[in-house]
Amino acid sequence: MRLHHVRQLTSHGLSSPRTVAIAAGGAEDRDATGLILSPGWLDLHAHLRDPGFPEKETLTSGAASAAFGGFTHVVAMANTMPVTDKPDRVRELVARAADLPIRVSVVAAVSIGLEGRQLTDATGMKAAGAVALSDDGRHLLAAETLGRALRAAARAGLPVLIHAQSEHLGNGPDAEATAVAEALRSLAQAPGARLHIQHVSTRAAVDLISAAKRQGFAVTAEVTPHHLALTAGDVASLGPFGNVSPPLRSIDDRAAVREALDQGVIDVIATDHAPHEIAAKAAGANGFHGFETALAVLIGLGLDPAVLYRACVQRPREIIGQSVEDEWILIDPDREWTVDSSSFKSRGKNTPFDGRRVRGRIVMTVCRGQVIVERMLQRV
Repeated sequence: MRLHHVRQLTSHGLSSPRTVAIAAGGAEDRDATGLILSPGWLDLHAHLRDPGFPEKETLTSGAASAAFGGFTHVVAMANTMPVTDKPDRVRELVARAADLPIRVSVVAAVSIGLEGRQLTDATGMKAAGAVALSDDGRHLLAAETLGRALRAAARAGLPVLIHAQSEHLGNGPDAEATAVAEALRSLAQAPGARLHIQHVSTRAAVDLISAAKRQGFAVTAEVTPHHLALTAGDVASLGPFGNVSPPLRSIDDRAAVREALDQGVIDVIATDHAPHEIAAKAAGANGFHGFETALAVLIGLGLDPAVLYRACVQRPREIIGQSVEDEWILIDPDREWTVDSSSFKSRGKNTPFDGRRVRGRIVMTVCRGQVIVERMLQRV
């Protein structure tokens, strides 16, 4: 398929309009004036809830939702039921993911049952197909245990992704800063290890990560669209439907993570897609749907296109050792629409953006050379 007059998202920003040919299953050529072609986005942090929680999400519904949001590759966390803490469970998920329309990679747990005591078999997890280790959703790893986990992961060639929030300190900013500081100390004692800090939300954490990078530490970090866009005040009226972990922070914290993303202190944007059924949210469950609103939220922030490329295309793949293959998304940056959670392909409708008027939408998603999502163009 040839796209005429399309701009490309690249590491240097947006190209001038040109004709670009992509492999797309025999799809017809089309005029793409005003549209942006990007390699498919990779979401480094998502909860697909499968196995164990079909009322929240399944691999199938999660993959469909991701595709509609422009993600052609999703990295699924290990806090399933049972926990993905054994090589055979990784193999099963990898095999099931092979039949999905997009690419889904599997993260294995750092510790058995996410309980922070007995470490999983890092080498066995890598052999089974895991791309990283993470106890995301929990942070029960003592410093000594995390150090051992980092060294084992280094031997296996896997990064360790941590939910940096000391559970004994609650949800406050100090809980994040304490966990990040402890993790960086453990990293310093683990030659060859790679540490990734998930959903950074505070200025204190940004400062610690920035200092560690200046010292040459092998540390990367991510931020979510909702922490870039919202503060605690934006969801105060939502009650339990505004619960997320880490919580939305202050205006100053939001400014810090935005600046850190621009400067490359924060490497990646990841949704932390955390679907829940309405009853669970009403009961206080943490987390937001992320896939189908991410693009519009980020376009609304006016981010530098080169930053978007680095944070959504390049760095997520580098962290898990993947390359961009036959994955493309076509974006209409000017299309306005109203977020309607009832229309989500995900089983989770829990979004703080419901009812908001936003701008920017996926027109087409191509993965493995096949068009898997296509919306009708709206021409003025």
